[in-house]
Amino acid sequence: MKRILIVDDDPALRRTLELILIRDGYTVETAADGAAGVELGTAGEVDLVLLDLRLPKMDGFDVLRELKRLRPTLPVIVITAHDDMETAIEAIRLGALDHLGKPLDLGELRDGIRRAAEVVKVLRTASDPPEHPDREFTPHLIVGRSRAMKTVFKTIGAVADSAATVLIHGESGTGKELVARALHFKGKYRATPFVPVTCAALASTLLESELFGHEKGAFTGAHQTKAGKFEMAEGGTLFLDEISEVSLDVQVKLLRFLQEREFERVGGTRTIKADARVIAATNRNLTTMLADGSFRRDLYYRLRVVTIEVPPLRERRDDIPLLVNFFLAKIRHELHRTVEVIADEAMAVLLDHPWPGNVRELENALRRAVLLSPGRVLLPEALQLDNEVEGPQLPLVLQSLQAMEKHHIENVLTHTGWDKSRAAKILGISRPTLNKRIREYAIPNPGR
Repeated sequence: MKRILIVDDDPALRRTLELILIRDGYTVETAADGAAGVELGTAGEVDLVLLDLRLPKMDGFDVLRELKRLRPTLPVIVITAHDDMETAIEAIRLGALDHLGKPLDLGELRDGIRRAAEVVKVLRTASDPPEHPDREFTPHLIVGRSRAMKTVFKTIGAVADSAATVLIHGESGTGKELVARALHFKGKYRATPFVPVTCAALASTLLESELFGHEKGAFTGAHQTKAGKFEMAEGGTLFLDEISEVSLDVQVKLLRFLQEREFERVGGTRTIKADARVIAATNRNLTTMLADGSFRRDLYYRLRVVTIEVPPLRERRDDIPLLVNFFLAKIRHELHRTVEVIADEAMAVLLDHPWPGNVRELENALRRAVLLSPGRVLLPEALQLDNEVEGPQLPLVLQSLQAMEKHHIENVLTHTGWDKSRAAKILGISRPTLNKRIREYAIPNPGR
């Protein structure tokens, strides 16, 4: 950035700023009124405008509107003696990069010019924006090219046409419902109902009624017969999110449906048949729940006919730039914002973040940043990331290397549901070596 336009009716301030900026290495143009400011600012020669709001011939806000209409990407820093809430809000709302009060703080001014220079640099190196940016966004798209995500895609392709029950496992925010929707809408079920249920959102008795329906008079408030989600999903897919939160009583009825494809409504005696594929998802380790008896073993094996492991974002960092572009398009589509380009420094911040909240956290962080970013460029200053790692730190445990190795192998086997091939891959050893360690440490298989 080389050329700066100063628009201010105070000749002393214009001259002072001009000398300071020339000394800092910039070429400077000046205008004493709003009309001249618009003319010089839209000529295409200046890289930044320092704009006073109280101007003759044309109000500063009108100048800002006209500059943004004719040169949307031109950075404008508003400078005003009326440094109050209303002018600050209106200036930023109309697209100003910054709002500075008089008397000027030269440090703040230079920081603003630095941000403007970064905007100009990013825009000059970025590719041209799409003519119709909203067309980039496709709802329910799963974004990723990493090896882990390609494994997920291949599994979806293999079972999308199947009626087999699928269990999706992954941390909160990884996109388990998106995987469930892909399983439904990318196969032969696409024209049939997709019925999602968040199991943790309802108490046990309400969940039972929600899933299986109820007869009139079955309980207080049951003024009429109501069909349940299984009936609504007839011929299609019932998605049970947070399946780990289902009570043991409801688990019994779920097991019966998976075995017999039949159930009774709450308060009813008539057996109802339903043809609905079940997809379940959880962020908890169900094998641990088997051990403490909070999840039925027979239901677990009925659910995990096919298992899809959705990787956390920290294990697929190569996908972050793709996800950023996708979410920026989504946010433009939903909020009608103009941010289309992200600065390299901002992308570096996103790549370095641990993302305990996974893809959902990334989308929310970008949504906040877009709302705080005037113009087309997202700068690192707009990112507000929580750098605290979720959960307490593990205490220091003094034990032998052999004990630590045994404990680690047990954890990995439990995490994978005793899938030895996956466990060996995670541990970085061969399957025969894993079997040898299991024998040496006498690690019991809870499934036997």
